[in-house]
Amino acid sequence: MPGELREVRSLLDRYAGADSARIGIAMTEANSNAGGGAFTSRPNGLFAAEAMMTALENGVFTVDWWDTHNGAGAISTVNGETDHGDMGMLSNGSCTGGVCEPAVNTPFAPYYGIKTLGALSDPGDTMVASGASGPEVSSHAVLRAGGDLSVLLLNKSAGAAHTVDLRYAGFTPASGAPDVQRWAPGDDGPVDAPGTATAASATLAPYSLTVLTMHPKSGTGSSAATVGAPGAPRTTAVAADSATLSWPAATGPVDRYEVYEQLGARSQLLGSSTGTSVTIPNLPAGSRHAVNVLARDQAGRLSRPSVPLTFTTGTPGGSTCTVSYRVTSGWGNGFVSDLVVSNVGPAAVDGWTLTFDWPSAGQSVSSAWNANVTSEGRRVHVTNGENNGRLAPNGGNSATFGFVGGNDGANPSPTAFTLNGTVCRTIS
Repeated sequence: MPGELREVRSLLDRYAGADSARIGIAMTEANSNAGGGAFTSRPNGLFAAEAMMTALENGVFTVDWWDTHNGAGAISTVNGETDHGDMGMLSNGSCTGGVCEPAVNTPFAPYYGIKTLGALSDPGDTMVASGASGPEVSSHAVLRAGGDLSVLLLNKSAGAAHTVDLRYAGFTPASGAPDVQRWAPGDDGPVDAPGTATAASATLAPYSLTVLTMHPKSGTGSSAATVGAPGAPRTTAVAADSATLSWPAATGPVDRYEVYEQLGARSQLLGSSTGTSVTIPNLPAGSRHAVNVLARDQAGRLSRPSVPLTFTTGTPGGSTCTVSYRVTSGWGNGFVSDLVVSNVGPAAVDGWTLTFDWPSAGQSVSSAWNANVTSEGRRVHVTNGENNGRLAPNGGNSATFGFVGGNDGANPSPTAFTLNGTVCRTIS
């Protein structure tokens, strides 16, 4: 979902131009349907919470669950629980083959999954980055308007409890135990679960959602800062290796502003300024960055973050090579791409290697023509074919080739190509 939403936003940026920022993305139908999967049972409750938070974290402003009432479908058993094959949140009391749903308006699992999000956040709170080190636990975090930190932890294992260690960046919890709300097997909806977590660790029941709310240590955190969040940042210039950002000033006595890039659950400082703009140097060509601006007060405390800004650097306008990449057809989990490579420098190229990285982990090459293609993870190496190894100077000819690829999820186009070690100018 994150990659696909990035593709939607990139298309809006491409075709709506300056109006893109004013166009919101609504997810108007969401449910689990992987071919007869769980609908009313517990896995779909976890999916509902995970899908809604993931969508909101990636720029969607509203998510609609399909739907309130639906009707019984194929009956199955999921981890000892009857699944009625109903895509609704609430029972409508219908039957399939003599097996009937519970009384009308009885909540199904997705109802409780969505309800759990009410313990995680309120209007005015700020979503912040979080992450988990293993595949069976995932997390989502919210900085509360009053300075508390709430964390949603999902244990996706059907039979194993997990004890997780909690680590923080930019937040110091108070010494007391956090507030805990949990939805686990045997719970009648989200319930208080005191004693199951500390500020340092939590034990997660199988197939459960747990929300921890930690209070900040006195005198720490954004609620103690004497400055407000900076206004929404924007780019005023983007080059192949740098970007200039500006933003409206924060309220209060600001010592300096700091620009942080999100790298999963981590962040790194890209630049700082005593004014309301900064130029970030030494960025890779064709690289994508998601940043926030924070203000630091005169006591060294950081404000709440600005709204995020995402930008992609360009490619060198004065490069001695150009590359055109175009997807000519696609069918959901596969595609065909055509590429054209040109040498616009003053010297001929005899034999070439083109290198690029897939933006998404689910992309791959299965076959190619007019070139030889190999892959190492996301890195793709292309060498010339028998008849297109010589590239004349000053754009005298071009090498054209293509391949059939596969994609599991998003299929964004590569943004930077290197020809014999030189970063090329990417053209549409």
